[in-house]
Amino acid sequence: MNKKKIVLPITLLALLVVLLNSIYTVKENEYGVVRQFGLINHIDDTPGLKIKIPFIQSVDKLSKAIIFYDIPQSDVITKDKKSMVVDSFVLWRVSDPTALIRTLNGIYGRAEERIEAATYNAIKNTISSMTQDELIASRGESLTNKITQEANNGVTSLGIEIVTAQIKTLSLPNDNQNAVYERMISERENIAAGYQAA
Repeated sequence: MNKKKIVLPITLLALLVVLLNSIYTVKENEYGVVRQFGLINHIDDTPGLKIKIPFIQSVDKLSKAIIFYDIPQSDVITKDKKSMVVDSFVLWRVSDPTALIRTLNGIYGRAEERIEAATYNAIKNTISSMTQDELIASRGESLTNKITQEANNGVTSLGIEIVTAQIKTLSLPNDNQNAVYERMISERENIAAGYQAA
């Protein structure tokens, strides 16, 4: 009788452990990456309660959400050899979790390094094909679409989609700014002197 009293709770506890190790949940905004012996077995991309093989399969989660990444300012040169300072940002998401894990081991920091490089190259290539006047005139949706499309070409194979790559500010370097402001002041002073002489 005493043996039954001991065995029954242990059996129930073991069954509970197995049950808890057999189920997992996937939320609306995430992927469930099921691994077996370290290798990807399958990807769960629909939300709900799921079942896996206890103690053999493990589950990692990757976000489906759109992620904001602020890219550091950089200098670029226009077609007419004018230097500009670009401050930009990217909205990106995981489009293929299997590719992301196989190429970058699912690490977001490494993904953002590649996104930054691809976006910088896209901005540099786009701006270097335009004069400063053309660049200022074309700012907006068409410029954003062009940069986004080219940036995506560099990261699609990594399981990443750049939703948008946008320029926040486009300005002259500090040295150039001072020269431009001085020229503007000089022009205004010349206009004022012309009015005073008349």
